[in-house]
Formats: sequence, C-alpha cells, structure tokens
Amino acid sequence: MELSKKNKAMLASYARSVVGAASTLYIAGVTDPKDLWAALVGALIPVAARAVNPNDVAFGRMPKASEVEEALKAAKPKKKAAK
Repeated sequence: MELSKKNKAMLASYARSVVGAASTLYIAGVTDPKDLWAALVGALIPVAARAVNPNDVAFGRMPKASEVEEALKAAKPKKKAAK
C-alpha cells in the first residue's frame, strides 16, 4: 500500500510529536512504560486536531473543484501585466 504525500506528512508530524513528548519525559527521569505510553497517545492529539480542522490547509479538508473555480473567477489581479 502506497501512502499519499498528505498521509506521509501526517505520519511525520505524529513521529515528531511522539519523539518530542517521549524524549522529554525520559530526560526528566520518567521511565514508567505507562507514562511513556500516555505520551505516545497524547502526541496524537495535535495531529488529529489538524486532521479534523476543515480550515487547515496542510491536513484539513481540501476544497472542491467548484470552489476553486469560483474563487478564481472572483479573484482580481492587483497589478497590471508587464509589457
């Protein structure tokens, strides 16, 4: 199974969150596996929050083609084209 770029980015974000949370606990002297497991699960929350946010351009809902076409029609250039 091949992952899309979006899914790879989500997994990379989750991995960074996990490494940050678990390493912080470990460096602070917390070695209880239950606490480290909680950090693993807790690191999922920011990634999940981005995934369910429809306004997040990285992981959230992508616009429909009709919405893009409508936005392009409504867009007005700010500068004149160069000659």
